[in-house]
Amino acid sequence: MNVVDLLGTAAFAVMGTVFLRLARRSWRERFSYAYRMRLVPLPDEFKTGMERAFAVASAFFYLLCGTGVAVLATPSGASSTPLWAAVLLAVLIVLVLLSVALMFAIIWFNRPRFLVPPHMRQQPGTVGPRRR
Repeated sequence: MNVVDLLGTAAFAVMGTVFLRLARRSWRERFSYAYRMRLVPLPDEFKTGMERAFAVASAFFYLLCGTGVAVLATPSGASSTPLWAAVLLAVLIVLVLLSVALMFAIIWFNRPRFLVPPHMRQQPGTVGPRRR
């Protein structure tokens, strides 16, 4: 077990918690992070889309943490990976990719609406304003 692997997995857990707290505050208090994101070197529409996707971003980081734990829990030095570890890693990788797809769907199209904070559901996605 490598210390760097443990630190990386712990960092994913911390990032998941940070994004979960940001998403919770955005949902409950209708809080906007536009002022805090002003230093992020991205277009304003994309920053707003990122803010809409905070809840899915927290799931993404927790899934990465779970993937790291699964990799660390897999016995090393064996001639083949156990079936349970291979299935678990495959499921986690599919879920990570699904969360990435959901983040981009929320950023670009503001869909699916039930994953977007209620006060941001009427905003257009980043693709909408560019088409006009």
